[in-house]
Amino acid sequence: MIETKTPQFDNTIGEYFSKLALDGKGGQWRTCRFSGEKFYVRPEDMEFYRRIKVPLPTLSPSERWRRRAAYLSAYQFFKVKSTINGNPLISVYPPNTPFKIYDHQQWFSDVWDSLEFGRSFDPHSPFFEQFSKLQREVPRPNLNTDSSNVNSDYTNNSAYLKNCYMTFDSLQAENLYYCESVPWGKDCVDCWVGDYSDSSYKSWGTKLYKCVYCHYSDNCMESYFLYGCTNCEHCFMSSNLRNKKYYFYNQPLAKEEYEKRLKEINLGNYDIFQKYLGEFQELKKNAIRKNTFNHRAINSLGDFVIDSRDCFQVLFAIESERVCYSQGLYKCKDLYDTTFALGGEMCYEFLGTSASDRNYRVLFSTMINSSRDLEYCDMCLDSHDCFGCVGLRNKSFCIFNTQYSEEEYWARVDEIKTKMLCQGEYGEFFPPEFSPFPYNASLATAYQGFDNFEEAKRYGYRIEGIPESAESAVSLEIIPSSKLPLDIKETDDSILDKIILDEQNNKKFRITRYELEFYRKYNLPLPRIHWSPRMNQWRKDFDLRLRFFERPCGHCGKMMQTTYAPDRPEKNVWCESCYLNEII
Repeated sequence: MIETKTPQFDNTIGEYFSKLALDGKGGQWRTCRFSGEKFYVRPEDMEFYRRIKVPLPTLSPSERWRRRAAYLSAYQFFKVKSTINGNPLISVYPPNTPFKIYDHQQWFSDVWDSLEFGRSFDPHSPFFEQFSKLQREVPRPNLNTDSSNVNSDYTNNSAYLKNCYMTFDSLQAENLYYCESVPWGKDCVDCWVGDYSDSSYKSWGTKLYKCVYCHYSDNCMESYFLYGCTNCEHCFMSSNLRNKKYYFYNQPLAKEEYEKRLKEINLGNYDIFQKYLGEFQELKKNAIRKNTFNHRAINSLGDFVIDSRDCFQVLFAIESERVCYSQGLYKCKDLYDTTFALGGEMCYEFLGTSASDRNYRVLFSTMINSSRDLEYCDMCLDSHDCFGCVGLRNKSFCIFNTQYSEEEYWARVDEIKTKMLCQGEYGEFFPPEFSPFPYNASLATAYQGFDNFEEAKRYGYRIEGIPESAESAVSLEIIPSSKLPLDIKETDDSILDKIILDEQNNKKFRITRYELEFYRKYNLPLPRIHWSPRMNQWRKDFDLRLRFFERPCGHCGKMMQTTYAPDRPEKNVWCESCYLNEII
């Protein structure tokens, strides 16, 4: 028998499980203490909680996800001053933040020591209040990134980027502008969720090359306005194609005829582009859609689950197994309630970043990388066996940023965890009120589903006024977006010295040199909308809550589970069997 390092806690959690009243299947129905929603703890869930020695959750899966999302910043930047030297910084924290902010390059340097902020745990005070005070003392990086990015200051939750601008949740990419979740991408503008994509615009899919407005499409090249297509080349305004070339409005053409028709269309003209964009919106409404976007997902319930097995209530997972109630995973296994992880295992209630790699048994923690056996930690990397710590690097056996011997560490952790468990503190993620971000500046409100502020306030989330950062005085000409040149061929370099007023959203923006060259190269009109509303458009119809609905297959009529609500405008939703038989 393996000797336990926390005997008092193990006995207490053992007694907790022995007193649980389970149903005949070995599970239990519970009521969410926030929403009042009933949710079921499956027998498989029960086994996982026993294995990692945590009590059952008191929040529904949806509310657990909301709480983690509220601890991530939304897709916006602010101007603040560095706490260490007063220099101006671009930051994900608003100007009125109570935290100490360092430039991320300095944060990863040796100019400061996280152990200088160490303190003792007070058994007579609530754990989370003590932890919150520690968080406010330990410096935080201005961006959720690391020191690997090059010339990519206006990026967040990303790593190994080069020459990227207004890019989020990406990895090992170059020349991305206004992109989100485009890992291993290159030379893309306004793209969303596009692994290994190159030279594409306004597209969503994997391995797209020179594609414009290609949505839910994979392995396509030199195509325009595609929906649900795979392995296609030189196609225009088509849907549900497989292994096709030179298709125009879903009809095959000879190569010469296709090129002739394409040459007659000047997409560099804004009005002409908008005409075809309107046609594309209608095409998408009528396109055949599979009930979920899972591919080769064995025994799994989720959406965008690819090459994975035994997943339950998972959103975006690749090559993963036995993961549940989680989002944004790559090569993970045995995880619950985890958001953003690469190669993680045995983690629970964990919020990482796009570069959070190789974490093992990280519980109730945020922004952890390459670490193991951490609980209630924040912004720690390359560490192991720490509890309630902030900003550690290459440390072990620390509590509240104080170093202990291994023997003393385990004795103290045993006492702290037992006390927290008995008082109802142990076993769940950080409370809403201690998020580093106001709820209205968090990821939770960037998508539909969690954007009800009054509801969030009832659950304890902070809604605050966010002061705008003072803009530097720039004496440049302001041009309304309606006065921009109609055709990209009529646009000269003087546009780089102008400020564009997005009249629809009353926001100002500028065109960068890279953008202008991109639009010229691919004959695309200048955007009329500020980059932030453009990026928000991707999220407009995307519900973070991952809800499933019963509705009949649009082909065979058989009832199926799908993420498409019955009242959605997309009516041509098919079950997987019909879709694979007819489309693949």
